[in-house]
Amino acid sequence: MGDLAKAILCVGVAGCVLAAVPAAGFDTAPSLRGGMLKASDLLLNLDTDGAATECRRLLSMPQGEALGRFCLSLVTLTHAEDQDTPARDLDRFLEQARQARAAAEAQERAAPSDAEVKLLLGLIHGSKAMVDGGRKHYLAALHGVREAHRYFEEAQQLDPTLVDASYGLGLYHLVMARLPGTVKPFVSIVLPAGDPELGLKELERVAAQGTFLKATARVVLLQLYAGSEQKYPEALRLGEDLLRRYPGNPELYFATAHAASEVGRFEEALEIARRVGQQVAAGRPRFTALGARYNQLMGKIYMDRGDYAAALAFFQRALQAATPARYRWITAWAWTRSGMIYDVQGDRREAVRRYRAALDIATEGLAKDLARQYLESPYRGRFGVRS
Repeated sequence: MGDLAKAILCVGVAGCVLAAVPAAGFDTAPSLRGGMLKASDLLLNLDTDGAATECRRLLSMPQGEALGRFCLSLVTLTHAEDQDTPARDLDRFLEQARQARAAAEAQERAAPSDAEVKLLLGLIHGSKAMVDGGRKHYLAALHGVREAHRYFEEAQQLDPTLVDASYGLGLYHLVMARLPGTVKPFVSIVLPAGDPELGLKELERVAAQGTFLKATARVVLLQLYAGSEQKYPEALRLGEDLLRRYPGNPELYFATAHAASEVGRFEEALEIARRVGQQVAAGRPRFTALGARYNQLMGKIYMDRGDYAAALAFFQRALQAATPARYRWITAWAWTRSGMIYDVQGDRREAVRRYRAALDIATEGLAKDLARQYLESPYRGRFGVRS
C-alpha cells in the first residue's frame, strides 16, 4: 500500500475505526436510536449475525432506510476484515454505501438543518474513503475524506450539543497530523491540517459524553492509549471495562494484555492472554485464526518479564502455527522479538539470522523496521512495542 493510501486509510488506528462500527442516530424516533445503539454494540462485540438482524430491522422502520443500509454496509466491511482476499465483500460494501448515501442525501434534502443526517453522511463518506484508499483509488479517497470532514463540521455547527460529531473531527485531526512527509504537500492542497492534541481531546469528549459513539470512541482510545500514545495505565483501565462489555472482540484482549504487560502487571497480562488461548482452542468465531497471534502475545509478555526461555518457546510456536496471509506481520514480530532475545543473551549470529528471517516475510510494519535497525546495531535492552 502506498503512503497516500496509508494516510487516508489508517494512519495509526484512527482511520480504521471510522468504518469499524455503525455510529450515528438518524431520527428522533426512540426505536431508531435504540436499534442503532444495539447494532453498534453487537458489531463492537463482532456479532455480525446479530448486527445484521438489527440492521434489517432498522431498514424496515419509517425513516430508517439510510441508517439501516449503512448499518448493513458495516456488517459487510466487518466480514471483509476476516478475508485474505476481500474483494467481493468490498465491492458489496461500496454498493451498500452508495445506496445508504443516496437515501441519506434524500433525507438531507427534506431536512437540510438536521445535524444527525449530516453526521450520518460524514460517516458514510469516511467509511467509503477508507475502502477507496485501500484500493489505491486515491482521488476518490481524498474526495471522501473532504466530504466527511465537511459534514462533520456542518453537524457540529447545526447542533453544538451533538457531541458525537466530535468523533469524526477527532479522527480527522489524528489522521491528518500523522501524514507521511511524502504525502503532506499534496494533501494540504485540498484538506485542512490536523491537530493531534485536539484530535485526542475530541475523542475523549465523545468517550465521556457521546450518545451513539461513546462506546466506539472508547474502543478507539484503547487502541491509541495502548499504542502510539503509550498511556498504558489508562489503556488498562479502559480495556478491562470494555472486555466486560465486548468479550467477543479479540482486539480488546490484545490491547489490554499489552497495556498490563507494559506497566509490569504480568500476571494480569497473562490471565487476559490465556483467555484468548482458551477461545482459540474452543474454536470460537473470530478467534480460530489467532493461534499464532496468541503465542506471539504470550511470548511478548514473558519477554517483558525477563523470562526469555518461556518467551522463546512461545515465539517458536507462533512461527510454527498456520498463519493466514493477513497475519504475516505476526510471523515478522516473532522473528524480530526472538532475535532481540538472542541479542540480549549475546548470541549475535542467531539474532542476525532471525532479523533476516523477519525481513523475508511479505509484510511491512514496525517489526521489520526494528529488524533492520537491530541488524545495524544489536538490541541491548527492553523495547516495548505493541502487536
